[in-house]
Amino acid sequence: MTRMHFHIRALATAACLTMLAVPVLAAQDTKQQSAAPTMVSGKALAEQLGAKLQPREDDELRLGMSFTAVLESPEKLAEFGIKGMHAGARVTVARVAPDKIRVEADEMTPVEASGKATLKLDEKGMLVAPKS
Repeated sequence: MTRMHFHIRALATAACLTMLAVPVLAAQDTKQQSAAPTMVSGKALAEQLGAKLQPREDDELRLGMSFTAVLESPEKLAEFGIKGMHAGARVTVARVAPDKIRVEADEMTPVEASGKATLKLDEKGMLVAPKS
C-alpha cells in the first residue's frame, strides 16, 4: 500500500511540474518564432544581393525553397562576405531556416571562382550583413 501511495504521489508531482513547465516552454517558443519573418520576398533578397531575378509567378521564398539569379552588382554581394565575383555570376539563394538564408555564388569566366555565406533575416525579411 505504501508503495502505491509513493507512485501516486510521484505521478502527481510529475503532472504538476509538467503543467508548470508547458507555459514557460510555449512562451520561449513564441519568442523564437516571432523573430523570423513570415513573408520573405525573393525579389527583395535578389535586389539586396545585387542580383537580377527573372519574373516569377510567386515572389515568396518559403522555407526549403530556392532561386537562381544573375549577379549585376558584385559590390553589393561583397557586403555580405562573398567577394571576388563579377557581373554575370550565378547566385543561388535558399531559405534554409525560418530566419536564415544560404547564398552561393559561382562563375566560370573570367576566372573560375565561388563563394558562399549563411545570412540572417531580420523581422522585416531583409538580410543582415555579417559583422566584420
